[in-house]
Amino acid sequence: MKQFTRLFKIILLPHCAVSIFFGLHLTFISIGAIADDTKPLMTVVVSREKELTPDHDDYYFSKVLELALAKTVTTHGPYRIQFVPVMPINNRLLREIEMGRVDITWMPYNINAPAQVMPIKTRLLKNLSDHRLLLIRADDQARFSKVKSIEDLRQLRGGIGSHWPDRIVMEENGLPLVLSVSYFNLFKMLASNRFDYYSRGVHQVLPEIRAYADKGLVLERELLLRYDNPVYFYVNKSNTQLAERLSLGLKMAMDDGSFDALFAQFENFTWAESVLKQGNRREISLTNFSFTDLVEKNGD
Repeated sequence: MKQFTRLFKIILLPHCAVSIFFGLHLTFISIGAIADDTKPLMTVVVSREKELTPDHDDYYFSKVLELALAKTVTTHGPYRIQFVPVMPINNRLLREIEMGRVDITWMPYNINAPAQVMPIKTRLLKNLSDHRLLLIRADDQARFSKVKSIEDLRQLRGGIGSHWPDRIVMEENGLPLVLSVSYFNLFKMLASNRFDYYSRGVHQVLPEIRAYADKGLVLERELLLRYDNPVYFYVNKSNTQLAERLSLGLKMAMDDGSFDALFAQFENFTWAESVLKQGNRREISLTNFSFTDLVEKNGD
């Protein structure tokens, strides 16, 4: 499952307006069709692959966005979603939001986000993104059975994406890493002994276990990494209408149970919740220093 790397732009248009975007070929999807002539149509431009499977991060987060927008049609007016080409680099997404050319993306808490970009502080993955499991080579379980502490884990090398926020957490906790810009190459690198483990979100790993079993990769059976790592929507601070709409829509969905109902549709998530409920893994706690500082100053 790919990392959080998608982008949105929100544009408010009157019903009679014509939307022109230079150099882009756009596909419209009509959603939120409840008419309300007293409120303008909100067009949500999404930088995302057009066809996604349910095990892709973008699929779930797109559904959460749709849910929040749909819940607020009465209060904020109708909307539609429109796709544009993918922009996969997090720094570029944040710059586009900062410049006001796009309006929303999602990602784990990012201390390096521009000052003009803020999170909507609703945990889109509940507490699942705070926990990570390890993919290892099938014949290496005995090595990991000996890991009892973070000091033991520091004797092994992990693999991680060079541009992922989790890299900072791992490095600040003194864990040796081997980096790659490619999500897919990390599986190949693990299989070829370039490093010892590949830490994955507990909500991400199920399809990866299935996909890479023929490469000799398996789920490590005894360990669980934990650190604060909330996943938020991010918007421009000046885009108060969008921020208010998302905050309200997410709260409404949580209050009426529709957020939980959507969450439960994803096998990855229900499987992850069952793993955490079992409580039979040795937990190794890491510190997300930048997020801890944020909570101490502002609260989560």
